[in-house]
Amino acid sequence: MAKFNKILVSLDGSANSTRGLDRAIEIARGVNAEITGFYVFQLPLAAGVKYTQKMKDDVQTKAVKAIGPAMNRVKKAGIKFKYKTGGGNPGSQIVSFAQKGKFDMIVIGARGVGGMKEAFLGSTSNHVMHKTKIPVLVVK
Repeated sequence: MAKFNKILVSLDGSANSTRGLDRAIEIARGVNAEITGFYVFQLPLAAGVKYTQKMKDDVQTKAVKAIGPAMNRVKKAGIKFKYKTGGGNPGSQIVSFAQKGKFDMIVIGARGVGGMKEAFLGSTSNHVMHKTKIPVLVVK
């Protein structure tokens, strides 16, 4: 059986993200692993956009709403928790961060806050599953 010491959980504040976190907690508890929550904020697609303070504040608020409850849940379970944020395409950012961080497993919700664009671009979980060599658990 594989040994999981470092589990990466994609966080976006959605119900599926929370279910993924809960599953990661179960796994981490069984093998004494640490969990890192990763929140990716999406940047505007238009080139040359100047970021206003309101845009920065909105991103910060969304990150806190996703990471804060996750941190409380994991700490309450008695598991070591770290967190990180990144900006850009969520699938690409998750894959890159997981590889650089040498994680043993990625846990991701089957559907997050992507909405309609998933129908055209493909889901983040699908992207992560196909672009990484790290084991991925997709939680519905």
